[in-house]
Amino acid sequence: METKLEKNVWILTIPIFIELAFFILMGSVDTLMISFYEKITPSAVGSVAAVGNASTVINLFGVLLNVVATGIGVVVSQYLGAKKQKEAKETISSGILMQVFVGLFISLLLIFLGNLLFIVIETPVEIRTLSYDYLFYTAISLIFVSIGNAISAGLRSFGHAKKVMYTVIFANLGNVFFNYMFIFGRFGVNEMGVAGSAISTLIMRFIQLVILMFLLKRLIGVKPLKPTYNQEHSKKILRIGIPSALENMTYNLMQFVVLSFINKLGTQVISARTFVNTIMSYIFLFSGAFASGNAIVTGYYIGEGDYQGAYKNTLKTVLSTSVIVLVIVTVINLLSYQIASLLTEDKVVIQTIRNVLWVCFLLEIGRVLNLVVIQSLRATGDTLFPLIMAVISMLGLGIPFAYLFSNTLGLGLVGIYLGYSVDEMFRGVIMTVRWLKKSWMNRSLVEG
Repeated sequence: METKLEKNVWILTIPIFIELAFFILMGSVDTLMISFYEKITPSAVGSVAAVGNASTVINLFGVLLNVVATGIGVVVSQYLGAKKQKEAKETISSGILMQVFVGLFISLLLIFLGNLLFIVIETPVEIRTLSYDYLFYTAISLIFVSIGNAISAGLRSFGHAKKVMYTVIFANLGNVFFNYMFIFGRFGVNEMGVAGSAISTLIMRFIQLVILMFLLKRLIGVKPLKPTYNQEHSKKILRIGIPSALENMTYNLMQFVVLSFINKLGTQVISARTFVNTIMSYIFLFSGAFASGNAIVTGYYIGEGDYQGAYKNTLKTVLSTSVIVLVIVTVINLLSYQIASLLTEDKVVIQTIRNVLWVCFLLEIGRVLNLVVIQSLRATGDTLFPLIMAVISMLGLGIPFAYLFSNTLGLGLVGIYLGYSVDEMFRGVIMTVRWLKKSWMNRSLVEG
């Protein structure tokens, strides 16, 4: 039975949006519950800052989990556009096998190098142990995330984004329950604080993987416990995935370096940065969801050989996403005091959060251009140019300007996010110009 291609960005984006929202909500719930635990437990001071530092270290290498998943999404979409379902299914199977080894490698790397990396970014000594506790259990769970990412990418490309969405919603509900159990020590379990939050995540990620494996076999007919390897499909996956992962690693390297600037500003600023990132993640989900939905549609168009359809569709998506994001940023700034007060009672942290959120008007528009256009470029097979520009912009502009604004000009955390904005806007404009010039044409990975 041939899969019907739904080339409507909105239809594909809505379930992806909800999925992302609940995925981000899982991290926010962790932060809120740990924040509450910190308030009621005198010995837990610094827990929020510890999670923030651990998350940065995890994300530095965690992007490698998307090397194969990103490639699967593009290659499968193009195969489906070219009406080659057999090859699309073989691509998913090869990707699953590759992700097993990727996930195992990243997990072991973080477990053995975690403490060293905390020293490198100058994590305060008083929160270093808490940071590693969170990192240890989260690192183990990355094996399940790795395989799950491959399966989710395949399901979305086959038009089953809603099913993936349901698994994420279920995982969120379970995460809240297990957080309550392990963080605060309920139902006969010892109180574990920060480590309990990571253990909760570990349990739910395993359960979610089991569900995804069941869906893959039932809906598409691919057996995840018996993956097969195809060298040709694997090469195509890596052709998309490696440049994409290196680009994301460059972004996280920038975050890693800049965090060393932030750590010198004190625990209050570290906590403020953690809360700001939590708030901004809800802005990101709009641009992230539209970028993912549009990338699938672009892959369909490229597989069919309809370059003009891909060109027009991406420009429409950029425009509509920009308008939505600007509205969201405006609302968040108008309610910034109320939002920040829900996260913390520290007046200095609240004011810092409010000051940084004004920078989002500039930062998030640049991010829309980057996410939507760059993912469209990847979906066409154009991956090298975005990587080159990422290295030049993030390392050559993002880091130096973050230091200049925050340290030399004394703007603190606001200066850090102004530095990020310079990078996002520069790359966003460059990527948009490349899309308009149609330099990405005739780079398809499959023959229609």
